[in-house]
Amino acid sequence: MHPALEQPRYFPDLHASLSVYIRDWLAPRLPERYSISVERGLSMTDESGAAKQYRPDASIDQVKSPEAPYADAIVVQPPSFSVEVSGQPQRHVAIRDEGESLVTTIEILSPANKTGAGYEDFRRKQELLAQKGIHLVEIDLLKQGKRRCRDGRVDQADYVMTVQRAGSRHANVWAVALGDALPVIPVPLLAPDADVPLPLEYILQEYLEKSGLGRRLE
Repeated sequence: MHPALEQPRYFPDLHASLSVYIRDWLAPRLPERYSISVERGLSMTDESGAAKQYRPDASIDQVKSPEAPYADAIVVQPPSFSVEVSGQPQRHVAIRDEGESLVTTIEILSPANKTGAGYEDFRRKQELLAQKGIHLVEIDLLKQGKRRCRDGRVDQADYVMTVQRAGSRHANVWAVALGDALPVIPVPLLAPDADVPLPLEYILQEYLEKSGLGRRLE
């Protein structure tokens, strides 16, 4: 991550674009019974405290079709550590079964998710999701603002990715320092489907190259 990416000039585009890049990376690597899309919509608050509509940045829907194995030479990196979480994780990519029940969500945090009323509202949404037995994946590329996990190691990290599996009170954490490469993290699916590796540094570099922002920040 380049520190300038957190600036209001750049972060909105990064936030919106990563959702699409994550979708495009995962789509051909999911078993055929899943579909994935970028979504919008849950009621939240923005930076000013005003109500807005919000949904997970991307969603995966389970549909009836034969499973298709895939092979990639990408290995998920082990987490930096695990922590007990209060409430439960936030969401990003959403996975639905054939009955439209949510299975997994993946969320790229925005400034509104980490401050004031927006933080409290977002946490309540996380808790509701976790209580329903949904896998929760959180990507926090913002150094500023509150973090859900009450752990000094989380507070010391510049960037944090968490994966909390359905039914667990603990989340695996990938703690990243400024200047370090972002990790490969797992995206959980329904059993018996294997996790799908999500290489965040690769996706970030693709965004920087295709947007031209990488050249401008050099």
